[in-house]
Amino acid sequence: MLYSLSKYRFLLLLFIALLLQSCGGLQNALTKKSNIIEAHIDLTSVANDQLEIELNPGPFPKGEVTFYMPSVIPGTYEYSNFGRFVSDVKAFDKNNQPLEVVRNETNTWTIANGKKLDRITYTVDDTFDGDEGSDVYPMGGTKIEKDEVFLLNLHGMVGYFKGGKEWAYHVTIDSPSDLVPFSSMERISHTATQDVFRAGRYFNIIDDPILYTNDDSVSFSLEDIEVNFAVYSPTGTHKAADFKETLEEMMQAQKRFLGDANATKSYDILLLLMTMEELQHYGGMQGALEHHTSTTVVFYEGIDAESLKEYLVDVVSHEFFHTLTPLNVHSEQVHYFNYNEGVMSQHLWMYEGTTEYFANLFQIQQGLIDEANFYSRMSEKISRSKRYDDTLPFTEMSTNIVDEPYADNYGNVYQKGALINMCLDIIIREQSGGARGFLDVMQALAKKYGVATPFTDSELFDEIVAMTYPEVGTFFNTYVQGKTPIPYTTFLEKAGITISDTDQKLPSIIMTTPQQPFIAPQPNEAGTMDLVVTGLNNRLSEIGFQEGDVLRVFNGAEIPALTQENMGALNMLFGVSFDWKPDQEVTFEVARAGTPKTLRGTVGVAVAPAKGITAMDNATPTQIALRNAWLYGK
Repeated sequence: MLYSLSKYRFLLLLFIALLLQSCGGLQNALTKKSNIIEAHIDLTSVANDQLEIELNPGPFPKGEVTFYMPSVIPGTYEYSNFGRFVSDVKAFDKNNQPLEVVRNETNTWTIANGKKLDRITYTVDDTFDGDEGSDVYPMGGTKIEKDEVFLLNLHGMVGYFKGGKEWAYHVTIDSPSDLVPFSSMERISHTATQDVFRAGRYFNIIDDPILYTNDDSVSFSLEDIEVNFAVYSPTGTHKAADFKETLEEMMQAQKRFLGDANATKSYDILLLLMTMEELQHYGGMQGALEHHTSTTVVFYEGIDAESLKEYLVDVVSHEFFHTLTPLNVHSEQVHYFNYNEGVMSQHLWMYEGTTEYFANLFQIQQGLIDEANFYSRMSEKISRSKRYDDTLPFTEMSTNIVDEPYADNYGNVYQKGALINMCLDIIIREQSGGARGFLDVMQALAKKYGVATPFTDSELFDEIVAMTYPEVGTFFNTYVQGKTPIPYTTFLEKAGITISDTDQKLPSIIMTTPQQPFIAPQPNEAGTMDLVVTGLNNRLSEIGFQEGDVLRVFNGAEIPALTQENMGALNMLFGVSFDWKPDQEVTFEVARAGTPKTLRGTVGVAVAPAKGITAMDNATPTQIALRNAWLYGK
């Protein structure tokens, strides 16, 4: 559900590390008289990037009332503890007299006399500044910038009461007249300065973020789905219209791929672009957080338009496929999410893996990429999946994903999770003679369950096997629930494809592997740090670099001192290389054994030896037929 993408994040975290060393059941509780909680947020009254929140639940019949802010939210699979950003919680009776409030822990408060309770108020801080917010994903965070922009991921602002996750909310928001709200949440009324939204239950508070910004948006239709795309760009560099054609082409292809499995009536894409300071605050993290009928996307504003289009295609295609799962296919753990205890489903292989796999498969089936591109993507996933514990049962990891050591393996849901689905797709295509694939299974599950009906977590595997073939059950038992690593070659060769030695295109000329830069900080005799060449690729060698060179000037820009304060400058300096074109001329200056040297050349295409997926020269007609059915649905 969470999808992060940043060419900058790896470099930033690498330099910092080197410098330092040198997505449960309802609780039973009191039933109050009203089924609606009135929430009020005033965006015109901002102080120190903080907002005042008022919740009016009305009186409870008797006893103690417990108020929560969520600890964990769907799609992030980690504890965020949004209570950290809440202060000065007060409770009042209908005569505006204060009631005693006790803070039990970070995310929990109690009010002793619920029968007298009329309303509570509190202050919330945003996550886009201050040390507390830096470990919250920006796409799941909150941004409060007076008279300019408000990213209201309401899980960071609006809490819930014990036993009240199914109660409806009316959210009244006062706003500056020149800011416009964008959201998939149901809107009851609208004026230039006030909006009233309705959330059918607390899940919709979590699931329907709101972006208040200037009116920069475009809309288009995918048959019966209305797509709205809104953009906030701090300096106005990027406009929504710049991306409409790219997004529309991509999402039209997704709709054709999904067929009737997608039943949502609208979909909102909320794009907020960050400053460099904000990018540094979040450690380079960028990406998107899915919701059932929308997604929040956060990127750095300094990315050029063409690269930003590519990133939007990657992340939005992934997020939009979440309208299949978990929107229409999800377990009880997702439907009745436990926001404070992190009770997880065992099916991240589906929620994230199926979504990520389809986000790649649809592109080849719809003619957006060719076979070589698709093979390269799957090869990269195989390579990256090996960086995680390949013997850890995926179901065990999924169930325990918010805790260590399982949390460290979360990134594998986008790697091995997608590959699990690739193998399942091949198995089903083979057993059905090419007539069916895993998409057909998901379409059938979506038709059976849909938005309102969850499946039982422990029964899904048996249900899928009953819909398909015994071989699918063997695969689940051995490679998803079991500890055995997947022998990818075995499954790929069914479709006339194999894994062999090949050259892997690198993401930048500065990389020697997809994860490793060609330089590393090393101490010098002066007691400071130099950037020393520690590895080469084909292009760096041809330009004239040698291992041991000290990098002084990077394409005309002097290397700043390697300090914590210069992390942002270093990040930007090397990050731009990911956008260089092959014919671009570049110049570097190094010190080699104390002698200055200037190195010049073109960027070209940097590659590294790797194991890659390629078509077999001697594939049989049966294998080729299976490959065509798998890749093209025919």
